[in-house]
Amino acid sequence: MKSREHEKEFLRILEEVYKSNYNLLYNYGLKFMANPVLIQDFIQEIFIRLCKRSTLQDISDIKVYLLRAMRNMVYDHHATAYENVSVDEMEFMLPEDTEAFESFFFSRDDEEVKQYRLLLKHINALPPQQKQILYLFYVKGLSHKEIAEILDINPQSSMNSLYKSVQRLRAIFKDSSLSKYRQEALLMVAFLSVLFP
Repeated sequence: MKSREHEKEFLRILEEVYKSNYNLLYNYGLKFMANPVLIQDFIQEIFIRLCKRSTLQDISDIKVYLLRAMRNMVYDHHATAYENVSVDEMEFMLPEDTEAFESFFFSRDDEEVKQYRLLLKHINALPPQQKQILYLFYVKGLSHKEIAEILDINPQSSMNSLYKSVQRLRAIFKDSSLSKYRQEALLMVAFLSVLFP
């Protein structure tokens, strides 16, 4: 009897985890590959594997576990499909269609538009891991400890990478006539337009 109750409770918890993390996993997966059907298959496989475990008690942070599982599923797929591609060579894709943001925030002949486009270019030129760290930190609100667990790096590396990325992006404004306030606002708009799914 207790086993049946335990199973029902486990499935209820698993359903809650699925509902509350589906969009997170889906959007994160799309940052690696533009194949929504395959990403949905990966999510299903992740939850099938979780279901076979029959407990979540040994998982300290379910969000970190799920994001890492998605990352590993995508990497495994790439390793199988493209034999000569290493994990480090995989691109972390960020959208480049920013016309809506430009038309909402800027007038077309503005210096801000030029700075904004330059920022986008530099964000997209960042190494894949730095883009992942920016995305996980600013968009998903994860701590450096959580990011380190997902990316299999140490927390200090996450902090250093984030600092270097932001410093590199701020350097774009070195010769700008924009105020510090406008520069920071522009940086945040660029983050929003590129990093949000």
